[in-house]
Amino acid sequence: MPYVLMYQARSQQRWYWTIDQKFTSKKNREFVIWESLTGLHHDFDNLKQVYPTRFRFKRPDSFFALDLQDRETLPLSAIAEDDPEQQETSARYVITVMRNSEMYYFRKSTKKFEQTDAKASVWQELAAPVELAQKMAKSKTIWAHNKKCDPETLRIFNLANDEFVWEPSKENLVTEPSYVPLFQTIEKRIDAHLQNRSRISTDAAVRHNMPTIDCDLCEMLAAVGVLVQGLAKKTAVDRLLNAYEKSVLQDFLHTIELTDLDQLDQAAFLAAFQASRLERRKVKDLSIFLTALAESFDVKKFLNILQSNPSYGNSYSFKDKETADKISSLIRK
Repeated sequence: MPYVLMYQARSQQRWYWTIDQKFTSKKNREFVIWESLTGLHHDFDNLKQVYPTRFRFKRPDSFFALDLQDRETLPLSAIAEDDPEQQETSARYVITVMRNSEMYYFRKSTKKFEQTDAKASVWQELAAPVELAQKMAKSKTIWAHNKKCDPETLRIFNLANDEFVWEPSKENLVTEPSYVPLFQTIEKRIDAHLQNRSRISTDAAVRHNMPTIDCDLCEMLAAVGVLVQGLAKKTAVDRLLNAYEKSVLQDFLHTIELTDLDQLDQAAFLAAFQASRLERRKVKDLSIFLTALAESFDVKKFLNILQSNPSYGNSYSFKDKETADKISSLIRK
């Protein structure tokens, strides 16, 4: 049976949920139609979460499922307890496909994919839609009627828990775990390691023209320090730019608007205005620089990586006591 979602106001005026995701009067015939009470009740809970402003000031006991065939209404608050469909099953399988990055739902009676699941054919058992989807994957007629849909994206979707449960590409497909190739590679390396032979070779060694680098770590650290301090001031710079844009500029403009020009020292005013705009330009240039730096340079990540490197600030500890004693005796105190 086809159902629609209805809200009845205190004035007894009825409003219906339509395809543009809002309540409109019954004069608008573009209703969202559900084929079962179970589907309507499930989607009703989702709609309240997705469109909270649409439902915020509406009374919970004024929502109804309207049977379009018998013109009977059933309070949605009673569906969860009274609807036998809801008690018998929670699975609601539909056949889907992608079209322009949007999910479309298959309607068996028309052999077409619809944009909303309200008109979709729904199954409570998985076997039937899988059998149909297998035939559809090989059918030229289906895709001739749905030319804008991508056959490669054919899937079965469970509306009850928002999960894909079947796709042709994975049917009867047996693959080895993803870690197997990696394990095989490591196994070969271990075998080579256990073979008691030298693994040092000079055959592949090449001579490099080593570049000369004139780089002082202290200077680099100082440069990074300047960048870090600059980024720390970004908030203040942006606040100052905002003050120039919304306060200082408005003060000058309102002075022109509200003051008789004969009373104004126009030359001095123009000079002051220019000076203000030049200062604002300096602040804006700095803001642009700091914004680009902030978006491309993660200071916290940089400092954490630097701090985690054990080579900075740590002393070396001998691993062998005999070697330690021998070398210690050779170090001049």
